[in-house]
Amino acid sequence: MTKRNLEEDEISEDEVEINNNNNNKSINDKKKKKKVHKKAKTHQPLTKHLPSQHEKQSLPMGGGAKPTNIIPKKKIEIREISVNDIGSNDLSNSDHRVESDGVLQWLLSPIIIEDFYDQYFGLKDLVIKKKLQENPFKNFFSKDSIDKMLKNNHLKFSENIDVTNYVDGQRVTLNPEGRAYPSQVWKHYKEGCSVRLLNPQTFNNNVWKLCSSLQTHFQCGTLANVYLTPIGAQGFAPHFDDVDVFIIQLEGKKEWRLYNPISENQRLPKKSSENFSQDEIGEPYKTVMLEAGDVMYFPRGIIHQAVSPPDTHSLHITISTYQNNTWGDLIGKVLNRALEVAQEECIEFREGLPRDYNKFLGSIHSDKVGDERRMELLEKVNQLWEKLGQYMPVDIGADEMSVKYLQDCLPPVLNQHERKHSIEEESTSFKIQMDTRVRLIRQDSVRLVVEDVAIIFHNMDNTRIYHQTPDPGVIEFTLDCIDALEHIIDSYPSYVYVRDLPVDTDPQKLDIVNALYEKGLLMVDK
Repeated sequence: MTKRNLEEDEISEDEVEINNNNNNKSINDKKKKKKVHKKAKTHQPLTKHLPSQHEKQSLPMGGGAKPTNIIPKKKIEIREISVNDIGSNDLSNSDHRVESDGVLQWLLSPIIIEDFYDQYFGLKDLVIKKKLQENPFKNFFSKDSIDKMLKNNHLKFSENIDVTNYVDGQRVTLNPEGRAYPSQVWKHYKEGCSVRLLNPQTFNNNVWKLCSSLQTHFQCGTLANVYLTPIGAQGFAPHFDDVDVFIIQLEGKKEWRLYNPISENQRLPKKSSENFSQDEIGEPYKTVMLEAGDVMYFPRGIIHQAVSPPDTHSLHITISTYQNNTWGDLIGKVLNRALEVAQEECIEFREGLPRDYNKFLGSIHSDKVGDERRMELLEKVNQLWEKLGQYMPVDIGADEMSVKYLQDCLPPVLNQHERKHSIEEESTSFKIQMDTRVRLIRQDSVRLVVEDVAIIFHNMDNTRIYHQTPDPGVIEFTLDCIDALEHIIDSYPSYVYVRDLPVDTDPQKLDIVNALYEKGLLMVDK
């Protein structure tokens, strides 16, 4: 996420406040060469091959298709999991998908997840006053822990930390060059500047656990920034972001002011805004004070600014998600691939343009509404557009979105049991045999994609810095391994015997399991 994606976003009031104002509602070709080569056999792949013209196969992109909910509803009761219990509860050793649901439910409580998606997500803000006797987030960050982090790590300005100020309607970033020495950072802080930590999950395991858990729930990149603001100060100008955010107040207090988008085109935006002036945004539709332990959510496009009160500093963390994770992003990938295939398989897309097209098409000719030649050319474009629908590879577009997620997301945080039963803490080589039972460590850490070979993409090689890994991890298999790979993936969270994998020979079964195990994707029932 861009550095200015996540600025300060918090507000508080009664127990649970709901805004009733009108907030209406290629996959990279570069592949690592870990292969399992066996003879191929005829097989229906997990991701169907692109349809050829003569097949006349049209995938259901519309035209009478049943409407779908953007966010699937949860129909089962979800158990709350405190952020301090991530990785140390019974669900963390069984099914991490259920654990991640429980973590979000704990953050939202007393609002249930189903109501959150129905009433708030992508629609309007939600303020939750926890009013807990003890702040559950005190182990995340504090002023003291930031000081220790600066002393014990080689943090750099602009890369790991920003110092900013907002005075007289102007936002200023005051980053020096090079390393962020503690004395420099605290000098700026005492002069009224806010301190923003970028990628704090790199230095704080609790933040890493929280982001890793929530990305399992949202199935897209989920990251964090931390903001420390001195007494009576404001670090950022009014703006909106291109991410949905959860604000968690860690220390002190902060007053948040929320404003409706200036225009309908700014709702759920694709890009973050520039800084707004006060005159542009008018009066806030909500003003609220967040206190330690409080949580606030608001969607992309909500204009916001925040200031610490005159009697205390503020420390909060912003969790961001759903950047570039829209229907438009999926359809964009589908259209790009569809046009490639259409031009390969349909001669009409390869025929030359008429010599006179530029005399009738173009912005300077758009007023020639009744021109017969212009209408003829536009009709040809419409015919080709309709024909393009025969080549829509929706499954391949979804694969590309999933692989992009694996490239961007954080690696999973393994608990003690997982480390002990995987290659992570293996002191001597463990020999997998036919009666060994195995399971995936995380189902959402892998994506099986079928092209000329079967490819497992994974995130186990990722770093704790967003988008730092140029490509997700890759393991290649021949097509006759697909059934066995699907069996392992679909069996999660259950263990399966190596001998039960649906593939022809015992050596092949062992090859498949060893290839996954050696990349840290499997744990064994030792």
